[in-house]
Amino acid sequence: MAPPRFAVVGAGNGGQSFAAHLTLLGFPVALWDFEPEKVQALQGNGRRIRLTGAVEGDATVACVTGDIGEALYDANLVIVVIPTVYHGSVARLMAPYLRDGQILVLNPGATGGALEVRAVLHDAGCRASIVVAETDTLLYACRSPQPGEAIIHGIKEHVNVAALPAIEGPAVARSLNAAFPQFTAAPNVLVTSLMNGNAIMHPAPTILNAGRIECKVGFDYYSEGITPAVARVAERLDAERLAVANALDVRVPSIVEWYGICYGVKGASLHDIVQQVRAYDGIRGPTSLNVRYLFEDVPTGLVPLAALGEAVGVKTPLVRAVIELANGLLGRDFWQEGRSLARLGLAGLSAGEIHRRAMGE
Repeated sequence: MAPPRFAVVGAGNGGQSFAAHLTLLGFPVALWDFEPEKVQALQGNGRRIRLTGAVEGDATVACVTGDIGEALYDANLVIVVIPTVYHGSVARLMAPYLRDGQILVLNPGATGGALEVRAVLHDAGCRASIVVAETDTLLYACRSPQPGEAIIHGIKEHVNVAALPAIEGPAVARSLNAAFPQFTAAPNVLVTSLMNGNAIMHPAPTILNAGRIECKVGFDYYSEGITPAVARVAERLDAERLAVANALDVRVPSIVEWYGICYGVKGASLHDIVQQVRAYDGIRGPTSLNVRYLFEDVPTGLVPLAALGEAVGVKTPLVRAVIELANGLLGRDFWQEGRSLARLGLAGLSAGEIHRRAMGE
């Protein structure tokens, strides 16, 4: 079997890390980004990305382009690594260029990413026979200080991937395993969506550190920002997530169990566990509240979680409180901006019907 050909959609932290790592592993990669300045900078330095940290090397990416059609043309695996709030708009952009047999993998999908993308592609008139998949988390803990430079602080030991239709999940995992053994097939996209740890670990801790963020007090986001009290709030949020999953007959690990699966760490509390994750070393807290931990993880993480809870009769008061605090801090309405059940194609469905829709039925 010929090795897969990858397109990486997005040249940010995760996108440059994926493109460089795949190149160093010997796979042909086309890297696309929407920002002309970023594309020009990468083209101007000979398409080279300097990768440091858990993976080291200078990678010369085969293709760097601002033309989405060029990026997708020869790829059979399309790795989408962009802020999740842009999944819908990028899906609409890709729709005319997708072809039969391609696999589209959202890294990660957040809560409902694959469902939203499938709905957008249908509305955009895309009739190509493709598989839309999503992961529960990004493979890397990484940063890209500038075009042509990426730092992989750590690589997770295990990442779930699920597909629409669900029966294709194992095949998607096998395709990804050609480069990354960490990917394992999950039963359906409700599992990956309800394993969205970013929704637990980003919005509430950011809000609870708002004072030091606005005062420009530098701090390590995880080791210093996730204090014992902040961690307790995150665990309470997580309990609401687990209750929604249970009502949908979906079995997912707690956030504490998730850290053991992904990073191999254990402890008496979430706070204790986070302090042990060496992949988080050096990851600094934001210097503005206009940060993706809020404008991304609230509308594509907490809003659909609250909506799913309402649909199945599970109260999520803390999730809703965090959404409202984010609305107040940023002067936005994430209820309107976020992933509603209508945007996911789930409006008016019962728990059983939602489950069947997530199977691709």
